[in-house]
Amino acid sequence: NSIPNTADILGIQPRYHLRSGFAGLQIDEKNKIKVNTSSTTFKNVLGGKFMEKNLSKLLMKTDISNRKFNTTIRNVFKEVEHIQAKAIKCCWDTITVTDLECILCSRCIFDPITTACGHTFCRGCLTRVLDHGLSCPLCMASLSVKDYSRGSSVILDQAIRFLLPKEYNERLLANLKEVHMLNKNSDIPVFICTNAFPGVACPLYVYEPRYRLLVRRCLLSPTRRFAMAAKEGSEEKFVSYGTVLEVKDAVHLEDGSFILTTVGVRRFKVIARGEQDGYDIAKIQVIKDTAVASDKLPELIALHQKVYNKASKWIMSLTSKVLAEVERLIGQMPKVEKNWLSLPDGPSWTWWLMPILPLSSQLQVGFLSTTNLEKRLRAIDKMLERMEIRMKALERNTLSCPQSEDASESCSDSERTFDIPFNAN
Repeated sequence: NSIPNTADILGIQPRYHLRSGFAGLQIDEKNKIKVNTSSTTFKNVLGGKFMEKNLSKLLMKTDISNRKFNTTIRNVFKEVEHIQAKAIKCCWDTITVTDLECILCSRCIFDPITTACGHTFCRGCLTRVLDHGLSCPLCMASLSVKDYSRGSSVILDQAIRFLLPKEYNERLLANLKEVHMLNKNSDIPVFICTNAFPGVACPLYVYEPRYRLLVRRCLLSPTRRFAMAAKEGSEEKFVSYGTVLEVKDAVHLEDGSFILTTVGVRRFKVIARGEQDGYDIAKIQVIKDTAVASDKLPELIALHQKVYNKASKWIMSLTSKVLAEVERLIGQMPKVEKNWLSLPDGPSWTWWLMPILPLSSQLQVGFLSTTNLEKRLRAIDKMLERMEIRMKALERNTLSCPQSEDASESCSDSERTFDIPFNAN
């Protein structure tokens, strides 16, 4: 006798098919899923004891005491369960391994997510596709930003674990290895945007597809760190000096973009460059200030106090509106640390000044590259003196330059030019 269809036994039609309504009509024997499972396991997995429990409740409620009748009824239900288990097992034979593979990565679907159009993909694969456009990669149907946060297809996930335990475990192991290799790899992902500085907050809005992927992987790593470097005008994509940032807080928006709160950790020098999955990576060397000779300590301490007082005075001269905006973005000016001489990047207040001083990107890179604290302090002192002279001139409503057009141009050029006592290359 032929085994009846599941729909005939249960009296319902399937709500959907996996990929195609014609799945299983022509199946390669090599591609068929092998399910070696006892009927008891099928009943346990698929809820086969449901009928028996309901029957016991029915017999208790109706007070049926006829043993022969009870035995007959139980045998009938057991036979129905047996036929049902056979029918379900037969239905598995119509599902192939390829039906449970992601069409994007050609591997066993991992963390399945089903779109509004009815197609299923790995969550990671679909997320990367949605970074580039809100359309289904299979049928090109329009999708929405809500598909980023769709829940997992629990039933399909359980089916994959049950039908393809070997493939699922291999995929799980491969995914864990990928994350482990990203953390173990000595290369660090590089976000090419602007100059960041040690100990200074760097808020970011991440919307480019390649950097969305970078941030997602960064958030999975235990360190939650990546490199920040400014664009390079020459042949290289980014400059040779930058700052490692650590993600303190991340907000994942509905459209897949991120709002990050990051803080600079350490300065670095680029040793080697590369690319991975669309974004840049680099092998870096952490740099720190050189030790100060004991005979130069008194002079350095005096210079530090002088420049700090001058910087504090300049900050207090800013309007309340400007100061409030500065503090909103990067916080208040740090106080002098007791151990500032032994810090690898020197006193933090010097780096706090960098984003608000009128310095070009090249000059900022120069500050990042130097490992001599005295040179940085003298450069800041020189910049503050130049700004103080200009502010006094503006207060008198007069400029120290002649009023001729040519002289005015040369004056503005001299104001924009600022010689620093170190190489900015």
